[in-house]
Amino acid sequence: MVERLEPSLELSFFGDYVPEQFSQEEEKILSPFFTNSDRPVFLTKNLPPNIIGALIGRHSQSPDSTRRIFLDEYVGRRESLLRWINAQANAGELDKLLDTQKARSLLEKHFVGWGHDSLVATIPLILGLERISQLGAKGIEDTRISLSPIERSTRYGNFGEKVGGKYLYARSPVIMNSSFGKLYEKSIDSSLDLYVQLQQPVAQAYRKKFPEASERKIKQMTFDATRVLLVAANFTNLGALVDGQALEHMIIKLKASELQEHQELGQMMEEETVKVIPVLVERIRREFGTKAVDYLIQRRGAVKALAEKYLGKVIPEKLEEGPTLIDFDPDGENKIIAAILWPACDLSKPQVLEAVRNFSEEEKLRILESYLGQRPDRRSKPGRPFEEAYLSFQLVCRFAEWRDLQRNRILTPFWRSLDYSLGIDVGEDLQNFGFGKEVENRLAFLAEAHSKIAQKFSVEAQYMVAFGALMPYVITLNFRELVHLAELRTSEGAHPAYAKHASDMARQAKEVYPLLGKAFQFVNWK
Repeated sequence: MVERLEPSLELSFFGDYVPEQFSQEEEKILSPFFTNSDRPVFLTKNLPPNIIGALIGRHSQSPDSTRRIFLDEYVGRRESLLRWINAQANAGELDKLLDTQKARSLLEKHFVGWGHDSLVATIPLILGLERISQLGAKGIEDTRISLSPIERSTRYGNFGEKVGGKYLYARSPVIMNSSFGKLYEKSIDSSLDLYVQLQQPVAQAYRKKFPEASERKIKQMTFDATRVLLVAANFTNLGALVDGQALEHMIIKLKASELQEHQELGQMMEEETVKVIPVLVERIRREFGTKAVDYLIQRRGAVKALAEKYLGKVIPEKLEEGPTLIDFDPDGENKIIAAILWPACDLSKPQVLEAVRNFSEEEKLRILESYLGQRPDRRSKPGRPFEEAYLSFQLVCRFAEWRDLQRNRILTPFWRSLDYSLGIDVGEDLQNFGFGKEVENRLAFLAEAHSKIAQKFSVEAQYMVAFGALMPYVITLNFRELVHLAELRTSEGAHPAYAKHASDMARQAKEVYPLLGKAFQFVNWK
C-alpha cells in the first residue's frame, strides 16, 4: 500500500494559514493584478513584465509577501491607480471587450480535444507561493523544463523570525494531531533557537577573520554558516514563470505526491488557474488527469516493492561526502569533435565520427581549441556539440547544498526521502569558531526525534531533516551543462560547500575527458 495522506478539511495542511490583512483600499488595488489576496497560492494578472521581474526578484530576499511588496514598493500614486481601476470597471471587463470565447473554443478544440500540448506551452503564467515549506518548494522546482523559479534565499535572509510567538515552519496536521506533536515542535524549536542565538557571535567571528569585509558580506557568511540549523519545514516564498504545459505536468505530479502539502498545493494551483485560463485545467479534471495521478502513485508503489524484493538483502556500502563519477561515455570526446565538424561538411555523421577516431590527440586538441576560442564570459556557453558526451555523478552533500544544485535545469536528478542515515556536517567555519559541538548536539537531538516520528510517519518526518544533514544525490548531465554548472556554482559569492562539489565534479570530468578541460574557462577551482 502506497503511503499517501489524503487532504481533508479537518486536517488541511494549510488549515493554520493566516491571511495577510489588507485594507479595503488595498484589496481593491490588488484585485486586478492577483487572483486572490488571502491564499498562499496565486497567479498574477495584467502586470507589466518589468514589474513581474522586480516583484519575483525582490521577494526572494525579503520576508514580506509578494502582494505587500507590490503595494509598498511598486504602486506609485494610489489615488490615480484607483481611478484607473474604477474606469476599467465602468468600461466593462476586458474579456467582454475581446472575443475570449472564440479563443477558449480554439484551445478546447486543439488542446483538450486533440491533445496539442505545444499550443498551451505558449501561454505564460506567473505563479506565486507564500508560506510553503522547503519540501514544498523542492516539489515545485522539480519541474525542470519551462519553469523559471526564484525562491527566497536562506543565504541572504534571516529565517529565525517569529509570528505570534512561533517560528515560521510547517506543522503537519498528521504529526501535530498525534502523540508526537510536542516532540516535533520542541526539536525544531531547539534547532532554530540556536540558529538565532548564533547570529551575533558568528558574525563577530567573521569580522575578526575578515576585517576588511563589508557588513553585507558578514551577514551573508553568517547566514551561510548557521543555515545548517534550518530544517526542511522552514517556510519560504517562491515566484515562478511557468508555461501552461509545464503547469499541467506540475499539478499532476504534486497531486500524486506522498506529501499532503504537495497535494494541497497542486489543488490550489488548479483552483487559481481556473480563474485565469479555465481550459488549462479541463484535462486534469477529466479522466486524463485522474489516470495520470493514479499511474504515478501506482508506479511509486511498484518501485518500492521491487527494491525491497531484489535489493532488500544487500548490505549498503559506506558513502563518502562529495561527488563521485560513476559513469561516462568513453567515446564522448570523439562524439563532441564529430558534432563540431559535421555541419561544415557533406559526410554522414558515422563517417565523420569514424574519421575523428583516427585523428591524433594533437589534431583533436587543435580542433577543440579552435572551436572554443576564448569565451568572453561564463554566460557565453560552449556550443551544442558539447552536449554529445554524458556523465553521471553520485553526490553526497548536505541538504543545504542540494537545494541549490537541484535548481540547475538541464540534468537528470534522482534523490531519496530525506533522513539522517548518512550523518550531519556542521561546516568547517562553525567548527573553527568553537560552535561545532553545540551545533552537533542540537542536530543530534533533532535527528533522534526524527527517528522516533519516522517510525510511524516516515513521509511527514522529512520536515524535521536539517540543512546540515547529508543526503545522496545522483545526477546525469551532458558535458555542456557540467561546464555551466561548474562555472556558475564557483562564481564570486558562491557558497563554499557547493563550489567545492562543483569543482570536484569538473576535475573528475577532466580526468576522463582530458581534451575537454579547455572548456572550463571560468571555473574558480576550489
